[in-house]
Amino acid sequence: MKRILTLLLCTALALSLAVPALAAGVQTEQETAAAWLKENGILTGDQNGNLNLSSGLTRAELAVILTRLSDETKDMDRNTAYYRTICPFTDVPEWAMPFAGYCAEKKLMAGYGNKLFGPSDPVTPAAACTVMLRYLDCPASQWTYATACDKATELGLLPVGASEGSSITRGNIAVLLYRALSGVDPGNGAAATLLGVGDGYLTNGKPITEENVLELLRQIEEDWPTGTIWGTHNTPGTNKNQIASTESGRIMRSYGESNTYGCGAYASMISSLIFGDNINPGRKLEDLEQIRPGDIIFRVRNEKDTIWHITVALESPNSIHAFHFTDGNAGEIVRWPDPENPYGRDNLDSYRGEGKNYHLEAWTRYPESVPYTGNSVMGWPTGT
Repeated sequence: MKRILTLLLCTALALSLAVPALAAGVQTEQETAAAWLKENGILTGDQNGNLNLSSGLTRAELAVILTRLSDETKDMDRNTAYYRTICPFTDVPEWAMPFAGYCAEKKLMAGYGNKLFGPSDPVTPAAACTVMLRYLDCPASQWTYATACDKATELGLLPVGASEGSSITRGNIAVLLYRALSGVDPGNGAAATLLGVGDGYLTNGKPITEENVLELLRQIEEDWPTGTIWGTHNTPGTNKNQIASTESGRIMRSYGESNTYGCGAYASMISSLIFGDNINPGRKLEDLEQIRPGDIIFRVRNEKDTIWHITVALESPNSIHAFHFTDGNAGEIVRWPDPENPYGRDNLDSYRGEGKNYHLEAWTRYPESVPYTGNSVMGWPTGT
């Protein structure tokens, strides 16, 4: 998926970053980045092949970039007229209306109010960094719009001085894009270390391991303790899933389960708080003995093949195949294991074999490159 997004970003930039000629005195870092981007067909220059890296980027051009970056299904190509029609802004030129309309509907960009978009306004450094951090799936818990430049600098993406001023130059955007797409710091040729970003990382920026998932689960228990109201849409005062849950929502929909209310929504929220919104794709686990913390567990009725309940594992099954879990909508509340109770674990043997009313199905978002270790057996100790 990241390769597809990269190609789309390249297309967007070829369309929107029509840049004129390298002027004398431009920093070597910008020249190196621009040459690499031009060689790879990302920057095409104007009709004379000139690259004016000291110029800025407008909000209308940014809308083109965001549309191409997000539109994996080529929806814009098929529905250009539709997005032009729904453009809510009155100050956008005809050519940019489809892109502004797309970004408004997808909540990628917002206007200033009073139906104004400011298409000719320059792109701020914070806006440019926000685009790349979102593209790289940098966990939202690590940054905000106000700190986007700081985060991009921390990750080695933003050149020194690029965050100063009210707008960012095309030259600095070239460096930003080059570092993000190639993973190289063009100033010294060293690989940029983009830790904590994308597949293989958790929402706290740490690599996916059973120990790191357990750390997040303990934090989540503090925020959503036992007794928190969590039921269906008919439950008075209930909480619901308001976390972006693209990937875990896909898993829920494959079973026809809600991603907003009930036990499925609670499990979906927990999964997203750990593994992120649309990274770390889920896959069905074939060996239930290898359940790990954070895996989603479906209790399925054998007779009708429908869902009875959904939980999230807190540890791997032990020697007697038992493991702790957390769940929502159990008596219309959230439940975590009682730290004083040595029992209370679910058991694989209760759901397999002849004559059982239910069986378990498990989904994991651990990458296949992260092997099961068994380190989280009894990873959620209870009792004395």
